[in-house]
This record gives sequence, C-alpha cells and structure tokens, in this order.
Amino acid sequence: MERLLCILAAAALGLLLHHLSIPIPFMLGGAVTAAALKFTVRPKMRWPQLWRSMGLCVAGYGIGRNFTAETALHISQQVAGIVAATAIAVILALISAVWTSRHTFADLHSNVMGMLPGGINQMLMLADEDPRIDANVVAVQQTLRLFGVVLSVPFLVVHLLGAVPVPEAATLLPSASGGVTWLTLVPLGAIGAFTAKKLHFPIPFLVGPIFATSIFSYFCAEGLQKVPFALMGLAQINIGLYIGCMLDREKMKKAGVLVPYSLLSTALMVAVSTVVARYLSAAYGFSVVTAFLAMAPGGSTEMCLVGLSMGEDVSTIMAYQLFRVLVMNFLAPFCMNRYFGNPPQKTDTGI
Repeated sequence: MERLLCILAAAALGLLLHHLSIPIPFMLGGAVTAAALKFTVRPKMRWPQLWRSMGLCVAGYGIGRNFTAETALHISQQVAGIVAATAIAVILALISAVWTSRHTFADLHSNVMGMLPGGINQMLMLADEDPRIDANVVAVQQTLRLFGVVLSVPFLVVHLLGAVPVPEAATLLPSASGGVTWLTLVPLGAIGAFTAKKLHFPIPFLVGPIFATSIFSYFCAEGLQKVPFALMGLAQINIGLYIGCMLDREKMKKAGVLVPYSLLSTALMVAVSTVVARYLSAAYGFSVVTAFLAMAPGGSTEMCLVGLSMGEDVSTIMAYQLFRVLVMNFLAPFCMNRYFGNPPQKTDTGI
C-alpha cells in the first residue's frame, strides 16, 4: 500500500509537470517524491530494483525503436565527435577530482571514482573492488551529480536552449500510422536484457533492450509503434523513485563537506556541455538540444528520456552516452590501476 501511494503521489506531481510542459515529468515526479520522503518521514525507504529494471526495459524499447539505417550512417560519421565529447567529459571530471581532493578530506583516488561520468552503479561496483577507495565518497558524489543533472537539465533545455516538448497528442497514442505493435517490447526487452546481463554489459536492462529493439527496427520496414503514454509514464515513475531513493541522509551528513564541491563540479560540466554542444551541432547538423543531451553528464537513461520527450534524436544521444559509459567501465579500471597501483587482493576469511 505504501508503494502504491508513492506511485500515486509521483503520478500526481508528474501530471502537474506535464501540464507545465516540463520534460520527463513523471521521472522528475518520482525522483522528487522519493527524495522528499527520504529526507523527512522515511529515511530507510528503498525502491524495488525489479520495478526499476522493468521501467528501463520500456525506456530501452522507446529509445531503440528510433534506430534506422539512416541513423546508423549518421552515427558512423560522428566517431571523432563521440570520442572528443568523451575526452572532454573525462578531463573535466579529473580536474574536479583534483580540486576537491585538495580542499576536502577525500583522497584523490576516491574523488576520481566519484567524479567520473560512468554511471553510479558501475562506479560503486568498481569502488567496492578496491579497499583503498572510500565508497561513501563515491556514493555521495555520484548520487548528487545524477540527481542534480536530472533536476536541472529538463529546465535548461527548455529555458536556455529553447526546446519545445512534443505535443501531448503525439505521445498519448501508441502510433497514428500503424506499424508493428508496441507489445514486441516484451520479447525484445526480455531477450535483450538477458543477453546483455550474460555478457556483463553496463546497465543491461537498458542497453540490452536498446540493442535488441534497434536491430529489429533496422530491418523492419513498417516501423515500431510508440509505447502508450500511460506505460511510459509508469516506467518513468519507477526509474525516478529509484533515483530518489539513492539519496541517503546519513551519508550526506558524514560527507557533507563534499556537497558544494559536487554541485559546483556538476554545474561546471553542464556549462561546458552547453558550449561543446554548439560546436557538435554545427559540425554534424543535429540540433543543439540533441548535442547537449548527448554531452550532458547525466545517466544514459535520463538524457535519452529527456530527448524522447523533446522529440530529439535519441539514437545519437544514446550513442554518445553509451560510448562514454563503456569507456569508463572498460578503460577506467586499467588506467586507475596504472596510476594508483593494483588494489590489494581481498583475503578469504573462510566464513
């Protein structure tokens, strides 16, 4: 019953934000609802990971259905831009990490893991494998960045970059022009998520359905229907509630000195992303909003959902975001070990 009330409260706030033409209204509604409860009456509140995973599958289908042969060609011509955008994001993260380590108690190693834009779950898992890293620092910094970007980017793309949300009539129905039924998201999502999980891909419940749906869409001449408005809204709510539950009042108190540095670092990354987005837009011909969402230091899911609500090129956004996540997950551990040395081996206690 408590979870149902949370969903209803998030839906009510989401409908208000939707009426105000705010992008990703239901995810914002979920995130704000959960954060408010966590910091007031329910500090131990958690949201089921399974519900969030199901929401990611729906989002993955919504993103992947936009992939076409023309999209693949455009992305293949943007390799230099994708690499450059990732390099800029990494450099900014490293600068922020050095600055924070010089002015707070947190060491450079922990700050680097906390600042790198590789996804909160992935960075926490990498931090857990190295006992030298303060996982509390990583959790606070990654959570604050994700929450800060999720809250700020929807307003920035509307009021700073002039984006206009897709009209409500375009999102209420699955599709106005027929096509393959949206119910294909069930087998596509299941197959994609299972395969990605077996291959140990980052964010498997998002990346797997995206790849599976993209492949199907690439060869499907009829096109795939949109997900119904209510189902996509419910998916956003579950993702948002999960994000909001990541905030931990006790961790914030213990690492409170890091909060202003994390917020300033996030503001710097968003500001630089705005500047770089204009160059990417001019170089490759897509909109400034698409370029900004591709460059922004938020999660792949969150930025792609903003793009969907804006009618932007989500395939391009996902290509930039996913490349950065893959680089962080596969190259970051190697580079960190080269600089800081290999982590000590964990001893088997026999318990």
